[in-house]
Amino acid sequence: MKIWAISDLHLGFSTGKWMDQFGEHWVGHHEKIEASWRERIGPDDLALLPGDFSWAMKAVDVAVEFEWLNSLPGRKVLIKGNHDYWWPGSHKKLGEMLPEGIYAIKKRAVVVDGVPIIGVRGGDFLPWVAPGEELVPEALEKTFSTLRKERRELLQSIDYLSGIYEGDQRPIALFHYPPYRIGSSESVFTRILESRGCSHCLFGHLHTSAEWEKVFKGDSGGVSYRLVSCDYLDFKPVLIDERD
Repeated sequence: MKIWAISDLHLGFSTGKWMDQFGEHWVGHHEKIEASWRERIGPDDLALLPGDFSWAMKAVDVAVEFEWLNSLPGRKVLIKGNHDYWWPGSHKKLGEMLPEGIYAIKKRAVVVDGVPIIGVRGGDFLPWVAPGEELVPEALEKTFSTLRKERRELLQSIDYLSGIYEGDQRPIALFHYPPYRIGSSESVFTRILESRGCSHCLFGHLHTSAEWEKVFKGDSGGVSYRLVSCDYLDFKPVLIDERD
């Protein structure tokens, strides 16, 4: 089984909102993804999608995006991104809306064909500040509060995995935000991932060449950190691993 990844699909079937305003390379991007997906991913493969799946605002509206995703080969695992407003508030509602072979993680974990997967949205490490502005204590406290919350959710995902998996495969971690500040390769998140023996940490969210160049990508503490934003990948799912 091959394991693939691609994030930030930002599908707009349900809303008519697409990413074209961010550059010509985004025009028809879902068609590029689909064509490459069908060329690369087989029916027994696993595709990991770390967040920002759809622009839909309500759970009822995202059905058309799931219909499109379900038509593509392979099993799929999603986590919530900062623009996934459609994501329902309960695990029951989330489970009811997912087609067979599509899984979603929030405060939980999944095991697909023996591959353990944990996930969390994560959070921006510093609030965005316009040139000439200064960080204010309220913004910093909001950032720290979010990071504390996301750390708890990561630990909840790990604890959930320990209750459903007793194998020896190393977990794969899905983040939406990078798990560390741009310019660094360490954080409270990376220490947790290393201590739990994760093999990979896949993340997205970043959409500019300046961010792509500066964010850490590579091996650290036994974990392989990979940026998988779809525009960074030229809208082609990337092979992450291959397991028996």
